Amino acid sequence: MTQQPESYDVAIVGARIGGAVLAALLGDAGHRVLLVDRASFPSDAISTHFFRGSGLAGVLGELGLLDEIDATGAPRLSSEYLYTDGRAEPTVTDPQDPGSLGYNLSVRRLALDALLVRRATRSASVRLRERSVVTDLVRDDGRVVGVRIGDEVVRARWVVGADGQGSLIARLVDAPIQERHDPIRALFYVYLTGFEAPAAGAGATPDGPEFSFRGDELAYVFPSDAGVTCVAVSVSRDAFHQVRAGGLEAFGACIGRHRGLADRYRSATVVSRLLGQGPQPSTVRVPAGPGWALVGDSGMRQDPWTGEGMDSAARSARVLAEELDAQLRGRLAADAVIGRYHAARDAQGLDNFHATVEGGRDLRTLG
Repeated sequence: MTQQPESYDVAIVGARIGGAVLAALLGDAGHRVLLVDRASFPSDAISTHFFRGSGLAGVLGELGLLDEIDATGAPRLSSEYLYTDGRAEPTVTDPQDPGSLGYNLSVRRLALDALLVRRATRSASVRLRERSVVTDLVRDDGRVVGVRIGDEVVRARWVVGADGQGSLIARLVDAPIQERHDPIRALFYVYLTGFEAPAAGAGATPDGPEFSFRGDELAYVFPSDAGVTCVAVSVSRDAFHQVRAGGLEAFGACIGRHRGLADRYRSATVVSRLLGQGPQPSTVRVPAGPGWALVGDSGMRQDPWTGEGMDSAARSARVLAEELDAQLRGRLAADAVIGRYHAARDAQGLDNFHATVEGGRDLRTLG
């Protein structure tokens, strides 16, 4: 007797921010979800990780995860410190886009992604397959109806690519490019311990990120979980090669030119290698078609200098979950999901995408 393929309502390829949030929301709604990733969890990803109350932090609240986030030691970021022209003294402001939550967060991907995967799999209707590689899609009369994992066929009413900027799913469905902009910036970062908060003296609890503009360069400080601070710098495409060639020494020289951060950086202890990503194109893909959809960087990848990527991924996952839930419950035709999700994804993400592209060409114009 031939064994019938496994069957799910939704197969999600990629189990990090967009994929795990989508799986959690659909699982809570009672839908059968397969969540697939080539990695196992916990595992890290190249990514800084500042996110807002109006975006991912708010979604974490909706998923009931704030107590677990607090338990990581990540401080609630209810202020913001801005240094203009590399000045030594900051202007202290309210947090960016805190939403109804009222604060922002920074949690390293090693901790955050594992927490989200655990949350998704609390539902008995969500199955996680780690260390599994999707190799192809299954189609029927032009519609995507499943995935191949090695030689195994898994059927699904919808297949979602949450597999990042180099998305295999986007390539396999030949998702049309809606917009593409040339690479403009690069980002480097390290982790430190003992990085003091900017106010209230030694040992103070940090209460906000720090942003220091100096010419066409932006340095960041993100107080994160477990007493670790992420310090980052966004540089122009022209400066990228110099920093990459000089490694940690060149990175330290960059931070040293930002007077509000320099002394505290030198007094702290670097506990990681230099991490980051070179210039990459900013791309918007059409995010849905017959039987398939894209969330997060798979559908909209922007330069990381504004830190909008994680928020955008969470928002697009929430929007897609609403549309798929309605369709799977019979309240919406399958073809209607395609246009509705496309419009909603663009409405929640394109303005920030365009601001990121335009502002990133030369940070001196933001002034």
